[in-house]
Amino acid sequence: MGKLKNTNVTKAKKGLQQSIPINNKQKKENTLVYLLISVFVTGLVYLISLDNGWIKNWDDGGYVIEHKLIHQLSWENFKEIFSIFYKGNYHPLTTLFYALEYSIVGEKAFLYHLNNLLFHLFNVALVFIFTNLLIKKKEVAFITALLFGIHPMHVESVAWISERKDVLYSFFFLLSMIYYFYFITKKEKKTFHYLISIVAFLFSSLSKSAAVTLPVVLLLMDYYLKRKWEWKILIEKIPFLFIAFVFGILAILSQDSAGAIQNLTPLYTWYERPMLACYALLIYLYKLIVPINLSAMYPYPERVGGYLKTIVYIAPFIIMILAYLVYISRKYGREIIFGTFFFLVTISLVLQILPVGGAIISERYTYIPYIGLFIIIGKGFTYTQQLKLKGKSLLNSLFWFLLIGGSIIFSVLTFNRIQLWKDGEILFTDVIKKYPNLPFAYNNRGYLYYNFIKDYNKALKDYNTCLKIDSTFHRAWSNRGVLYYNTGKPDSAVLDFTKALKFSPNNTDALIGRANSYSTIKKFDLALPDYNLYIKLDQKNAKAYLWRATALFNLKKYDEALNDVNKCIQMTPTDDNAFLWRGLIYNNQKKYELALADFNQSIKINPAQFDAYTWRGLVKYHLNMLQDAISDYTIAINKNAKDAPTFINRSKAYYDLKQYELAFKDYCSAGDLRYALNKTYFFELKKLAGK
Repeated sequence: MGKLKNTNVTKAKKGLQQSIPINNKQKKENTLVYLLISVFVTGLVYLISLDNGWIKNWDDGGYVIEHKLIHQLSWENFKEIFSIFYKGNYHPLTTLFYALEYSIVGEKAFLYHLNNLLFHLFNVALVFIFTNLLIKKKEVAFITALLFGIHPMHVESVAWISERKDVLYSFFFLLSMIYYFYFITKKEKKTFHYLISIVAFLFSSLSKSAAVTLPVVLLLMDYYLKRKWEWKILIEKIPFLFIAFVFGILAILSQDSAGAIQNLTPLYTWYERPMLACYALLIYLYKLIVPINLSAMYPYPERVGGYLKTIVYIAPFIIMILAYLVYISRKYGREIIFGTFFFLVTISLVLQILPVGGAIISERYTYIPYIGLFIIIGKGFTYTQQLKLKGKSLLNSLFWFLLIGGSIIFSVLTFNRIQLWKDGEILFTDVIKKYPNLPFAYNNRGYLYYNFIKDYNKALKDYNTCLKIDSTFHRAWSNRGVLYYNTGKPDSAVLDFTKALKFSPNNTDALIGRANSYSTIKKFDLALPDYNLYIKLDQKNAKAYLWRATALFNLKKYDEALNDVNKCIQMTPTDDNAFLWRGLIYNNQKKYELALADFNQSIKINPAQFDAYTWRGLVKYHLNMLQDAISDYTIAINKNAKDAPTFINRSKAYYDLKQYELAFKDYCSAGDLRYALNKTYFFELKKLAGK
């Protein structure tokens, strides 16, 4: 008997076949909706960051406002950006972005914040795409991307202009992972995907050295995707490993060049340092779940009675317990192992095993690492959907309640945290509130008060508080020295600069400050060694050569002074003071024609200053150009009517022209300015003037 066809089954099969494209289309639409929601919510939370300004007293000033290489787009500056370490870092691509922005808006903060936000939004989208590709579950991707976008620990990386390097390196880091995924999963364009992944990694490393962990992350991806372990896998990583090695070395050298690598040996024993690393790891895990009492600075734990707090000593044991829990939970999905090791690998370089900076943790260090933990959280939330339990719908409802509620709480915390990054005063006042014994915070707020707000009393108070807490804080000694110097207290400045140099012999600010203070109080012989050492440490500061030249000039070492001024002019050919001082040197060497040319050039560059007119008048006097000399003296007097020596010089010129009445008038004007007059000459002039 022949088989009967079941028409109902046939129809069902046809219907199923027809519905598949519709379902796939719907699935794609749902995925896109999830992606857009995560990006939109993030953008909405961070929109307020566009109103923020600069953190001028912490990196923003140095990286952008005072960074001369970005102030002009030129081939020379471009080459230097890629060839030097700057402030203990090597991230030329980030610096190049600053240069482009500066060429458009200068110091207006809006565009910088906007670009930080845009890169963050791009990164949210890339996190979603990467997670969705890897985990193949849009709900996990959505949770991961959303948490990445709105987590309060990420505010520092987005709301702080100086952390452009975080959002930029992460952008290329994520791109590299995505294209590596395409390389190992797709049959077409494998070479193209592989090369894009390598180039993206290179760009990521040029943005921030933290990118060097990527080769290990790629191996984790191999593990997750169950690739067969063979030599091919390692050979594929050779270009990545080479880039990681090069930029790893550059990172160490750059950090060391700025003294950023701390020596903790006197403070912590060899066995305490791994404990501190475990302690830092616990803080990162705690802040993941409970992101409250956040701070721009987290100081190392202090000793009480010779011992650190208990949690530091038990931290390794807690970490071992957590490691065991991860091990036994591996059966619930490879996501747990992948996420855990993703976090550990990417955070490992900043666990202060190699101490960098003055903080036990930093919120910005979590920007990429937390992705691994977010994946685990996303997997955990969606795991309920796979369970065949009574009350499954209740669990799903609870899942969505926790997700939405947690997202709201995180969004509010992030929104409030962004406002604390509005400016340097608000930020460091917040740090001081949370850590009232942190000297760094007082020093930085004092720096802001002095340099930008111009409230010298508040600045002095903060510097004093800083030094009361830590008398070895050399930057505060140096900063207070600058305050004293610029408020007319050079003797006090010398004492503070000397203290700074005691604790940091190569503190360039203190060296140049003490040198200039010595020069101000006419101790040029003491100033000279400081100038010498400063120039040895910083040979590119043109002003330093000019300052040393003034000391040499006053010590009557004219040839040496001339060499320094020439170096200054070579480096900055538009410096009017350099030409002025070279003119003074030539004048004292009686090379009047050369002096005249330099004074002319000084006036050409800056017609507003009066000193050059005074000295040019004196040179013209020596060249017997008496009427021209009087004209220059007159211009100088019109610009500064309280300059008694110029009245004396013009009086002499009038005397030589036998214009005694005018000569006597100028001589009297000098006397009115409390200039010490020669009584014999005074009465002679009075007689000749018929007075």
